Amino acid sequence: MNGRAIAKASQRGFTLVEMLIATVIVIVGLVAVAQLVPTSVMMNAYNRNDGTALVVAQRQMEALRAQPLASTTFSDSTGLACYPAGNICNLGDPAQPKVLVGSPVAAGTTIIDFAATAVDGYNFSYLDPNDPFSAPYDIRWAVITLTNPQGAVVGKRFLVGVFRRGMKTPTLPVTLDSTVQR
Repeated sequence: MNGRAIAKASQRGFTLVEMLIATVIVIVGLVAVAQLVPTSVMMNAYNRNDGTALVVAQRQMEALRAQPLASTTFSDSTGLACYPAGNICNLGDPAQPKVLVGSPVAAGTTIIDFAATAVDGYNFSYLDPNDPFSAPYDIRWAVITLTNPQGAVVGKRFLVGVFRRGMKTPTLPVTLDSTVQR
């Protein structure tokens, strides 16, 4: 063999079939990655909703815990913890010690049941001002009042639930449980 024949043989390129196979492999990979983008966007929206629901539930829990134990109602001039501003919200019933009063819970749990009808004075809706879709968050709570033998209130257990309404595929509600005793 002469030097030119050896050089041509060592510079052999890809065949058309090899290029087609490589192109198909790259396209399959790109399609798989492209299908992840809508799922990522959807999961990001769900996580944002869950995060907002948790913050709203924590804010509501702190507002309830800050009320005096003997109080049976409260109002909030800002409208953040009891909406609309100036509305009266309930804090349980000392005449019914150790009884859950307010929003019902799911059977056998301490999770607020959002399928049940809302109870007046133990719920309101909140619109997140940063949400471009303005979907309402349903805020509900229940209270178990603890009394001593003389009937004086010595503690309260609060269950606060928040659920975002208006999504095509709804997320799960957030429920917080806290007890205050003095």
